[in-house]
Amino acid sequence: MTGTPGPSADAAPDPPTAPGGDHYQTTFQFFGTDPPPDFLSSPTAPPRQVAEEQLSRLQQRFVRPTGINDAYDTLERHNIVFLRGTPGNGRTTAAKVLLRELPRGSGAFKEIAPDPDGQSPELLTPELVGEGDRMLLDLTEAEEDMWTRYHDQLPGFHKVLLDKRSFLAVVLPQPYADGLSPDFAAYRKPVNRPDDLEVIARHLRVRGIDTRDCRQAPRELTLYLANQPPMRELARLADIILEARETAEPEDSFPDWCRRAIAAEKIRAEEVNDFVPALRAGSQRALLLTVAMLHGAPADAIHRAAAILQRNLRIAGDDRPLLEHQSLMERLHEVGASRNDAACVHFDKLRYDHAVRHYFWRNMPDLRRPLRDWVEETLGLPQFPKEHQKALVVRFAELCALTEDADRLADLAWDWAEQPTDQTHTRAAVEWLSWGVRNEHEPTSRHFRSAIYAWATHRLEPSMRQVLIDVCLNTMAFTHPEQAVVRLHHLARREPWSKAGSRNSARRVLLALVAMDTRLRLYLLYRLAVLAPQTGEARQQAADTSLFLGLLMMPSRPEHVLLQLTSTRLWLSKCWTNVLRWFSSEDWLPHLKRWVAAVDSAEDPDLVHHALDVLVDASAKNYPALRQIYLTVRKSLSAAKAERLLSRVGEVQRERPPRQAGSKKGTQS
Repeated sequence: MTGTPGPSADAAPDPPTAPGGDHYQTTFQFFGTDPPPDFLSSPTAPPRQVAEEQLSRLQQRFVRPTGINDAYDTLERHNIVFLRGTPGNGRTTAAKVLLRELPRGSGAFKEIAPDPDGQSPELLTPELVGEGDRMLLDLTEAEEDMWTRYHDQLPGFHKVLLDKRSFLAVVLPQPYADGLSPDFAAYRKPVNRPDDLEVIARHLRVRGIDTRDCRQAPRELTLYLANQPPMRELARLADIILEARETAEPEDSFPDWCRRAIAAEKIRAEEVNDFVPALRAGSQRALLLTVAMLHGAPADAIHRAAAILQRNLRIAGDDRPLLEHQSLMERLHEVGASRNDAACVHFDKLRYDHAVRHYFWRNMPDLRRPLRDWVEETLGLPQFPKEHQKALVVRFAELCALTEDADRLADLAWDWAEQPTDQTHTRAAVEWLSWGVRNEHEPTSRHFRSAIYAWATHRLEPSMRQVLIDVCLNTMAFTHPEQAVVRLHHLARREPWSKAGSRNSARRVLLALVAMDTRLRLYLLYRLAVLAPQTGEARQQAADTSLFLGLLMMPSRPEHVLLQLTSTRLWLSKCWTNVLRWFSSEDWLPHLKRWVAAVDSAEDPDLVHHALDVLVDASAKNYPALRQIYLTVRKSLSAAKAERLLSRVGEVQRERPPRQAGSKKGTQS
């Protein structure tokens, strides 16, 4: 891989300023009724809904280990449970299923992903917990400092859980499981290993396979299970058993499928170790590796890609006349492959492609860089379908993960995204990062998310910015939604001002994402009100203010849930204060009128009072803005509501120190 990539400058160009003042001119459209961004792909359902569907599928495959009911009772009665167990026993899956089994009200499931400071939602913030939320805190990979930071906050957070009738399942890190506070010792429960054979049978059963004869486990499977492989390996084995069933003879049964699957796992590597050295011709090895990398691709693509690999490795070609060359079918037969009725190429033996890829990668280190160059060139073949481009990227990523330093594994996406006129490599960069974010190996996923965060906090070229936006919206929003908001927020703050209104801008995509989920809107508001003011850059503060105005343009603003909480009313007031500071009245007045119209439609008088109080508190130190707010309310609302506002204005004026004569600070009106 190349050295660590990344931009050298942090600042973005300043937006235009109004003459004689410090108010930014809004030259872009706010979130409204435009169609969704035209991305490489677009989400079809809110991230929380997708998360619930994934939990449902996980629950269908879950085999309850002994003692798990005790853990459920603890979680239901005390709103918190701490799970410990041997790595590979399915601790995290058990935590998710326990949360899924709880009675579901208005709360949502969410995973608190522990990441370095600033890269993820803040540690256990009480204001971000909703009524009835079901939360997972997976600390299995936490180092001592991270474990200590979370552990020290748990006593206070437990009270929040009880007050809001919310639930938290914590998966303990194995080295520190005994260091849990004595106050929580009674809530620590073990996760035992479930029945291995039943785990495999359950995975097959949900795929529609008759598992009545699954108890007839062959000797090969019994020996495999005796080593107690991790639960994820059992799930993978179930997938291989399904592959074996699809290519089995009609009279074969479950024991036969298992033998083929175990052979594919254990014996294939030995077969490849013997087969490759026997292939002395470089052209044969090039075809063998090409079939392994493009397994299942059309034969024409295999032929072209093999010729590219042979050329790049300077392997001599066949200089005989074309009609004297071997046919593709003959050459495929020599490497143990064949072409099916759909003209796609497969190896004749199950999982042979996997063993071949690993053989070349591990035994020929000098081939790794040329293979990367070949992947880049092959992606651009016109005969290569998009679905196989994606498969090639994933296979190459899996090989790189075997030997590459995790800190540098994400860097290839930067190189591919640097080819802005090549949409194929842009898609490859998106798929590469998406693979990393989705990776089941948490340290790998965390490194990819950290790389995206580091890039998002710098000024980027348009192609790389678009890659990150796509990954955040279409991948991270479903695996780590709050972290997607964090990264899109940083991208929006550093976006060129002239691009902020385009359909694929980070700003518009961020607003489109949070529009699908009230909890994400709450989190973005928290960042804008509590975290954003910590920056000293005027340009970024103005960008944050424009994001808040975008929130106001969403349907049913102001959100009742935001007005019902004291903390969120404070956040709204802070954001309105920034609006009145950074924008001229001609920019913020339409949003004020929309807010007032929403107030007028509210039936709950308390909500009306809260909404008006937010406006008055925001303009308490800004007399021109306060006057404009009052005039707008008087024209738009009933006399009683205007009187309420006037009363509140009077309270604020009595509390406000006398205004200095000659002061030019304030909002243009």
